[in-house]
Amino acid sequence: MKSMGWKDGVELVGIVAIVASLIFVGLEMRQARDIALSERAGNMLLSDIEARRPIYEFPDIWARGNAGAELNRSEAVIYRALIRDINAYAFQRRYSASLIDDQSSFTAASWDMAGFLYENPGARREWESLRDMLRKHREPHFSGEYRNGYEEAVRAALEVLQKTYGS
Repeated sequence: MKSMGWKDGVELVGIVAIVASLIFVGLEMRQARDIALSERAGNMLLSDIEARRPIYEFPDIWARGNAGAELNRSEAVIYRALIRDINAYAFQRRYSASLIDDQSSFTAASWDMAGFLYENPGARREWESLRDMLRKHREPHFSGEYRNGYEEAVRAALEVLQKTYGS
């Protein structure tokens, strides 16, 4: 067996130092990712609370609109804006999840919206009206039929809820 020379010793120390620094960098990256995910969760909670704030200002309109009750013109304007905001929030949640490849949050955003629409017939009618309006304005500018992955996911989830629980 050959003894190790000083050059071999230095090389070995260098390799160990490189491996140790890579491990350290990996741990730092993991910690930074965990911090970012924690901050994201807190920001999502704040966004969720903020998205509901207008509902707290108009609880009667919200409740009657969701039930499909008759709303006067000004109430209908407010209710439509509330549904647009809730829809935009659900869309944004789904989009944000797609950016970080968070499949469970991506899927949950569509299912949460579908569940809300399933349980609130007035909201579903308003959402359908909103989607029809958006399609009408967007479709002429697309070659072929305008498609929206979020809308398709919500509709697919609604179909599953209909089949599972009935109308």
